[in-house]
Amino acid sequence: MKKFALIWCSDNMLLEYRDYMLGQLSDGTGQWDVLSPADPNFAEQVKDYDGYVISGSEKSVVDDLDAPLTQRLFAFIRDVRATSAAPVVGICFGAQVLAAALDGRVGRNESGQFRLGVESLKWLSPSITQQWPEITDDITLVQSHGECVLKLPPDSVLLASSPSAAHEIFLAENRFLAIQGHPESDASWLRKMFMPFHRDAFDQTQWEAIEHESTQPVNREGILALIRRLLKDGHL
Repeated sequence: MKKFALIWCSDNMLLEYRDYMLGQLSDGTGQWDVLSPADPNFAEQVKDYDGYVISGSEKSVVDDLDAPLTQRLFAFIRDVRATSAAPVVGICFGAQVLAAALDGRVGRNESGQFRLGVESLKWLSPSITQQWPEITDDITLVQSHGECVLKLPPDSVLLASSPSAAHEIFLAENRFLAIQGHPESDASWLRKMFMPFHRDAFDQTQWEAIEHESTQPVNREGILALIRRLLKDGHL
């Protein structure tokens, strides 16, 4: 049986949400463990897994660049790249950590505004839906980010963009998959967790727009299926 690790990077997201995320990622055939990069022993604990998913976080790759948690994640990604064939998926903060560790660049959203809501993705090549049948043209994801990937890592492939992130999804070396949005989340979790946490960042007019978006369909199954395929096969 393959063994996978969810690298949980948040202090504030609900543990109920963490367990829900595990259920969304698993295809029912592997063992999943939850590891924390805040643990000083993280470097030893994270070894010898068949695949990894790095979660989102309230932390910032920009503001917390030199924090132990961020530096442990950078070291982990670079070690996997150098010594292992395991795939790594980064979601939101995890996508930004992947980009920075692989020599891309992360910064504030180009709009200057925190993005919260639901967005449609634009696939950069028609062949993507042919190469991976899981992918459809109508993918929509929950978004919750103040930062994004501004420059792709060398030799990575841009797969999709969104209104708030030009580099919404990219793939590096066929096994490092970065997704700015939250494919693990549906609209109910947007309303239950993300919106209460970020309420103070928006005025009433902005909030009404977010409330409207939270009622829109979230069509994420294709991205979840792509993640499961990567973890199962080890590459895309």
